[in-house]
Amino acid sequence: MLTLVAAATLSFMIFFPLVVATSVFKVLDEKQSSKFLRIFFPKYYLYGFVLSLAGVILSIYFENKLSILIYSFIMVGFIFSRQILIPMVNKAKDSNDEKKFNKLHKLSVFINFLQIIGCIFLLIVYLK
Repeated sequence: MLTLVAAATLSFMIFFPLVVATSVFKVLDEKQSSKFLRIFFPKYYLYGFVLSLAGVILSIYFENKLSILIYSFIMVGFIFSRQILIPMVNKAKDSNDEKKFNKLHKLSVFINFLQIIGCIFLLIVYLK
């Protein structure tokens, strides 16, 4: 069951930003794509939070301390990104502060990258 949660989290984390977000920029103009992504990414982070919370709960049930730690980190990353980082990114974008926007966007990508690494690590551990 823990393997399934890690695989589901990893697959959606790779699919949505790489496929959906890049497709949006190819189809919609900048204003429309920005509007779409402002609606999309809070849902993305909420979905990730729910999956990682399921991972934490299952890890507690199976008494897997390493999984509790990693899923908790992943979960905190989703909450931080949704509740704190995204509003800051939007504010920087709205105020045309490109330097701050780029810095915050890079931070969100870095957090996402660490979460992906956490999922991959869990899958390696679970599939041994």
